[in-house]
Amino acid sequence: MISITKKTVIYIITALFLFFLARLSLLILYNSQFASLSWNEKIFAFVEGMRFDLSSIVVFFSIPILLMNFPLKIFKNKYYQGILSWLLFGILIVGIGFLMGDVVYFDFVKRHIAYELFLMGGDDAGVIGEMLFGVFLPHLILFCIIVGVLFLVWKRITNIPLKPIRFGLVPFLHYFVMFLLLVIAARGGLGYKPVTIIDAFASGNTEYSNLVLNGVFSMSHSSLRGKNVNHHFFDELEALEHLNHTPENKTYPFQKKASGSQHKQYNLVFVLIESLSFKYVDSFGKAGYGVTPNLDRLAKLGLQFENFFAVGQRSVEGIQATLTGIPSIIGLPTIGIGLPANYSKLGQIAKDNGYSTIFVQSLKRRSFRVDAIAGSTGFQEYYGMEDMPILLDYPDPKEAKYGWDYETYMFSAEKMEKATKPFLTYIITSTTHTPYPRLPEGLEKYPHSTNDEKGFLNTINYTDWSIGKFIKRLEKQPWFENTIFIFTADHALAHYQGGTFMERFRIPLIIYAPKILKPQKNPYVCSQLDVFTTIIELLNLNSKFSSFGRSLFDLDDQSFALVREGSVMGIITEKGFLRHSLQNRLEIAPFQKNIPSVYFDSMEKKLLAADQLTFELLKSNRWAE
Repeated sequence: MISITKKTVIYIITALFLFFLARLSLLILYNSQFASLSWNEKIFAFVEGMRFDLSSIVVFFSIPILLMNFPLKIFKNKYYQGILSWLLFGILIVGIGFLMGDVVYFDFVKRHIAYELFLMGGDDAGVIGEMLFGVFLPHLILFCIIVGVLFLVWKRITNIPLKPIRFGLVPFLHYFVMFLLLVIAARGGLGYKPVTIIDAFASGNTEYSNLVLNGVFSMSHSSLRGKNVNHHFFDELEALEHLNHTPENKTYPFQKKASGSQHKQYNLVFVLIESLSFKYVDSFGKAGYGVTPNLDRLAKLGLQFENFFAVGQRSVEGIQATLTGIPSIIGLPTIGIGLPANYSKLGQIAKDNGYSTIFVQSLKRRSFRVDAIAGSTGFQEYYGMEDMPILLDYPDPKEAKYGWDYETYMFSAEKMEKATKPFLTYIITSTTHTPYPRLPEGLEKYPHSTNDEKGFLNTINYTDWSIGKFIKRLEKQPWFENTIFIFTADHALAHYQGGTFMERFRIPLIIYAPKILKPQKNPYVCSQLDVFTTIIELLNLNSKFSSFGRSLFDLDDQSFALVREGSVMGIITEKGFLRHSLQNRLEIAPFQKNIPSVYFDSMEKKLLAADQLTFELLKSNRWAE
């Protein structure tokens, strides 16, 4: 006889052992995919993988386990316990099916299964069924053998008699502790955010990350949530033609080659400012708000892009575009969850070219999983709110829920002053995120408010003042004239906006390097997707990389911006914009008179081609080598 607690542990250990076997099978069958890993790394991957395995198991086992362990005598009836035990068995069998399918699937695209199952229709299921009894018949037989052996093991576990239940307060306290432990296990630990796919990629090593993950976890954390979206409109060559794109590499159509050069290496500081809409920066919007004198000065002395657009309406979409050159696509997870394929990484490319890479955000390190994003894209150093001392006399230092921009800039300056040169620094500031905190005396131009436009304008004024102090401090450094600064927003401000579809994405972009680049206003349409390629070009990095965007120095009147608004995709050109559900057009709007309808037909084809190629290349792991 054993306690129900011990029996529960046996159930979980049995499931963990099967997940271990799946990971071991992956390593043995595809050893060449993990050849670059040392034995220590492989061992650590197995250990770290238990976190993801346990999370997967507990998420699906939790309800039967809690019902089994409820501390009342009636719940210890052997028939009741038997039903729940075999329910766990059924859940585990489904999990084994996914694990085996994942091991097989890995051979085709060199990654774990993610969203693909949610895209299957009736025809796809029929094809899979035919393959199971054909080419995959040996796998099906092996699955049946495993199920048979597990059935015998499970039967023995189920038939182990239970100790009588004790009465009183202690069993309920014990049950409460078990509940907390299950919650912790399902979340993957005690962290601020639950564990997700991107955490497996925080090391920046794709081989290690693939060994850490399992198919059940990657599938269950897919962002599709069962949504069936069509992404196929043309054959691949036709889709490329609609984008006027002739690939150098047909296997990886968006792959580019930057050869680098022998001139001195520049430093680069990229700044992503929360919700900095186009209209609030006077040098762009001409609205006369008077809260951006420092940004206006930098724009006057630098490159000013007047038709620059965010790719989406969430910070993570802007981060993804600028760090990887990958659009945000309906039905695909973002980098905050974990991109489902190999992709080029700005920090890694810079690091491979001898750069120190620094990532700083004003938020807490774990917020929006940016710590994992920084690691997965190759940044060597990462800092958040917890690392920064408060420098100004704020009315309430804790009131800024998303951190203080001045402290973020000063902390970043300190890290750059100590860094080995050259360096690439990526900064995210977020004081301009609602609710707006009260600011030190003299930095509020309007009556304080936590949630209206005046409060936002006050925080923009404070952020702009902080940028002025940041630039003034760095001007004293001997390497300042050899440094390129890029200022833009993560997305346009969602509040207080009554503008058009285009205005919901329009943001400023300033490239400031007066000793390197001549001042200029650029009128061509471009977006955050073009930043990734531009940085590689500006720094003359030597690398093969894949990006949807083009260089900001290679724009023309055919340039366009691909954007996403929730479940709607859009395209913006110099002549108009078009919104699309991926089933039909939702809206078109010309910016000029007498635009022929055939022009919008061409825009629609570009949008659909861009969506299709992004989706299908990521799905087939053909985005990057």
